[in-house]
Amino acid sequence: MRSSRSSDPAPRLRVLVGLGETAGYCGALAEGLRRAGVLADHVNLGPDPMRYGVEPEHPRIRLVRWLAARRRVGPGPRLAWTAAHRLAMAWLFLDAVRRYDAFILRAGDSFFALRDLPLLRRLGKTVVVVFFGSDSRPSYLNGAEIGAEPDGSALADATVRKRRMVARIERSASHVVCHPMSAQLHRRRAVTFGALGIPRRIAPAEAPPEAGNGPIRFLHAPSRPADKGTDRVRTAIGEVRREGLDVELKVITDRPNAEVLVAIRAADAVIDQVFSDTPMAALAAEAAALGRPAIVGGYAWAVLRGTAGEAELPPTERCHPDRLASAIRRLATDDGYRLDLGRRARRFLETRWATERVGERYLRLLRGEAPASWWFDPGAVTYIGGAGADEATLRGAVRAVLAAEGPAGLLLDDRPDLVERLLSLVSGEPLAPSG
Repeated sequence: MRSSRSSDPAPRLRVLVGLGETAGYCGALAEGLRRAGVLADHVNLGPDPMRYGVEPEHPRIRLVRWLAARRRVGPGPRLAWTAAHRLAMAWLFLDAVRRYDAFILRAGDSFFALRDLPLLRRLGKTVVVVFFGSDSRPSYLNGAEIGAEPDGSALADATVRKRRMVARIERSASHVVCHPMSAQLHRRRAVTFGALGIPRRIAPAEAPPEAGNGPIRFLHAPSRPADKGTDRVRTAIGEVRREGLDVELKVITDRPNAEVLVAIRAADAVIDQVFSDTPMAALAAEAAALGRPAIVGGYAWAVLRGTAGEAELPPTERCHPDRLASAIRRLATDDGYRLDLGRRARRFLETRWATERVGERYLRLLRGEAPASWWFDPGAVTYIGGAGADEATLRGAVRAVLAAEGPAGLLLDDRPDLVERLLSLVSGEPLAPSG
């Protein structure tokens, strides 16, 4: 055995990021880690319909994805395809254990339905699990799951499954990352999603369209229009048009990321979504990287200002859902404010959320150097406004759960304060003032 020398450089940390993709986050994070001096790879075993992926895929990964598809619809016995897929996954897992020191995984992603997370820890690996919002937000507060006619039993059952997944991950992961506003089902101390940030590639600066040269052009690019409040966006644009303001709205739905970036460049501002619980999600961050301001509606802003402070929030035009027209009106009539907000948003990304900055913060987390200011206690979460749905829809969903399962269906037996707030919502109390 060779003796080590003090002059030998420390081995570089090797990190796997995966096992899927969410709005380009995982691929950009792997890039940011590499820029921070880490040997990092993005392994995506799932689909990439928006074509965020920029890294070449290893043949082994293509094989696993091919077998996963055949497992669902392939010819012959399904059991044979399932066995082949599991063998390929075991091969991939063993190779990953050999190659990597740490794993940064999306919530719910693992090689063997979360059963491998405790094994990775026992093998001395650092495991960070990242929640993006809808993966742990109670289903009765998640617009994408509520539907036109809420099924209280189904929403309660879906929330049970989320709570079990969250608990299982909290028992097994080294660290958990999540949004405080969607952490109602979490119980373990976690890293605030915004403290680490959304890694974004920063293109060379481009001048926005000249003020006073034609209509003010707004872009809305929802993947799921119902969840993002697209009907309300159209209504608000119509309202300011009737006032005589020269504004245009372009709506593109479920398009590849490259097309979305082209559309952002042609716009003066972006309307991200109407019912958000985070001040700068993926589309708003894409706009910021190109110097365009974003309007983000939601019910969470007073709570966020009280916990994070205004100075720590990303610079977007935040508004109550009922005040969307006012936000549009402000950006359409105040050229100086609109242009300055776009510049401040880009500067925020350059200094805080550029890929290398986020990679550096994840490296600190992996090394156990995360400062106390990054952490929060989910037991202090008081927000019940959810995301992707208006107040009336949320009220109806909670009422449906209570009618079908009683208060126990909310899965908040250890959070009587949140149960009381939800009961107040059902009785008619507003989520947040609209003024």
